[in-house]
Amino acid sequence: MTAHCVILAAGTASRMGGGKLLLPFGEGTVLDAVLAACAAYPTTLVASAELAERYRGTRGGLSIVVNGEPQRGMAHSLRLAHRAISAEYPLAILLGDKPLVSAALVGRTIGALQPEVDVVYPARNGVPGHPVVLSARARGIVDELRDGDTLHLLRDVPRLRRRTLPSDDDGAFVDIDTEVDYRLILTL
Repeated sequence: MTAHCVILAAGTASRMGGGKLLLPFGEGTVLDAVLAACAAYPTTLVASAELAERYRGTRGGLSIVVNGEPQRGMAHSLRLAHRAISAEYPLAILLGDKPLVSAALVGRTIGALQPEVDVVYPARNGVPGHPVVLSARARGIVDELRDGDTLHLLRDVPRLRRRTLPSDDDGAFVDIDTEVDYRLILTL
């Protein structure tokens, strides 16, 4: 069974002044680039009502979940997606502000999930990146996450069997938090 991609895109982008996911990137927007990387998989976009309206019906295989409480953080967004997606699917969790992510990186990370592994993620020099892939068995921990931006804790749950995927792919590590980040990412 293939994984189901989850793109977390409900944040307020306060450090950026808002609207970073709709900034121009390549042939579309920052979020379009992340969606394109997931095109081979069923995908759920967790977004604000505004983004949900913009992306509704734009791509076959795209489900949209509205997070009306973005202040509760990424863990809340992930819980909403987890509850909306059939439990037998592994989840490949991506962030909407990482437009350098590629279909190849998504495919390699999903492909590294084996029956004896609960969580897979790329890493470079000990620094973890995205996507983070959770096995269907490991999805139970999603409901245990407290509100906030605590997704990094998924990788550190002691009872989970982890596999890191050595990667030099900037798409796993580079995101947009500020205007400086955005300008820099346009040069890569």
